[in-house]
Amino acid sequence: MNAFHLGRCLGDITTPLFQRYYLRRQLDSLEHSTSIVFDSRPTSQREDDSSSQAAIAHKAGTNCIAIDQTAGRYLISGGADTSIRLWDLEAHPKHSDHENEDSENDPYLPLSTISKATPNSHSHSITSLSIYPFDPTPTTLLTTSYDHSLLLTSITPSTLQPLHKFPLDFTTYTHAISPMPGASPLVAVGTAHPAPRLIDLRTALATHSLPGHTGAIYSLAWHPTKEHILVSSSTDGRILVFDIRRATPAFASFDMDDSIGVVDSLRASMDYTARAHESPITGILFSHDGRKLISASQDQRIRVWDVASGRNDLVHFGPRIRNSREGELKPVLAPTGTNGMKPSQELVFWSNDDGRGEIFMHEMNEGTMLRVLKTKNVVQAAVKTKGKRGKAGVGGNAVSRLTSGGRINSLAFRPVQSEEGLGGAVEMYSAHGDGRICAWAPNVLEGLDVEEGDQAEQTGSGSDDEAPRRKKTKDEVDAEKSRKRKRDLIEGLVEGLDQKARNLLVRMP
Repeated sequence: MNAFHLGRCLGDITTPLFQRYYLRRQLDSLEHSTSIVFDSRPTSQREDDSSSQAAIAHKAGTNCIAIDQTAGRYLISGGADTSIRLWDLEAHPKHSDHENEDSENDPYLPLSTISKATPNSHSHSITSLSIYPFDPTPTTLLTTSYDHSLLLTSITPSTLQPLHKFPLDFTTYTHAISPMPGASPLVAVGTAHPAPRLIDLRTALATHSLPGHTGAIYSLAWHPTKEHILVSSSTDGRILVFDIRRATPAFASFDMDDSIGVVDSLRASMDYTARAHESPITGILFSHDGRKLISASQDQRIRVWDVASGRNDLVHFGPRIRNSREGELKPVLAPTGTNGMKPSQELVFWSNDDGRGEIFMHEMNEGTMLRVLKTKNVVQAAVKTKGKRGKAGVGGNAVSRLTSGGRINSLAFRPVQSEEGLGGAVEMYSAHGDGRICAWAPNVLEGLDVEEGDQAEQTGSGSDDEAPRRKKTKDEVDAEKSRKRKRDLIEGLVEGLDQKARNLLVRMP
């Protein structure tokens, strides 16, 4: 990092390159921040040290979250307990006790909550939510639920107020708002009915449906630059592309066996028998520039498609992908920032559906797994801390409920913004099936240069009461020696093969 700072000062490194490097370093050091906690419990339970209930955002599980992409201040969560909560991310928690080293950060508290007891609100579990993206400040929230409806809610800095409910007659799984500001305020809704439905927010009426599928619609995505293009995925394993201006809107489909795509205008691109996956497709999303489409399915595959030609890019994300979701579950892309990742360097984050609380970080175009982000077990730490204080620990039910890390239902990045122009700090939030909302932030210590760490060690910096470095055990030393022998053996084999190849080239006429 210091070398990049020096190169930037000397003019050898451009500002966009430095910003991309800075953003990538933060993504490479993301980890679960246990100091950020979201708690919706009543005040009496939070103040009661003997309470056996851990801090959670929703009792029956957090199904989905959304962050306003204008200022990145408000986070809204929807739970399986039918509640919707508003959180202020700029209301920094305060330390309850600055003198006690074991003191924990005060949790984030909801600014407002609506539940099934609120008039005109949802009566069943929340399935998807989004914030209307074209307001200078977030003022409108859209949510879907298993109660067969789409709900329009007003947002103020401290309250949520239901405005209008659209009845849809079928189980509602997802919805999508066109990202183009000049487009009409159309909302596409996916339900158990095989045809996505379009709703005009100005007239509060459904305009028309888009036939073509034979199964329930799990995910929808508008093209980021073409306001009339909508893509849908279904339980029938197909991905269809619609032009909402046409009388017959479906005009293209994706085929998992097609690695060539449309090479000329005479070739038909619509095939109702073509399947993109062998199982129900739980999520689709466009890349930031709209050139690629990413899909995830219950066949344990994530595929990348070229939008212009419709070809399958044959990107393999490895055998560890797990997906058994009944409903929408899709990957997310890393934020771009002021000068973010190039289209060839975009990163995909996938919340693996195995109940372990793991998030996979992949390269989009190569499928290479770069990192595995793991949810930390905060319950055991709480039991240990309260044991030191002599207070009652967490009950057995809470421990058994939270020790697995929880099933991750949704991911959301906070928009990367900074007044200094460096691209800002990266923050990611995840919704867990055990009721938590977890925050992921860069680890500052991992971002230090090796030279800086060595210098701090040599100067002996740190507090006097710092614990001494732990001496390695015999098993750890033996394991390290074994790893070194394996590395040396592999390096020797590679060098031998390289030498043979050189000799062969020399002998060739």
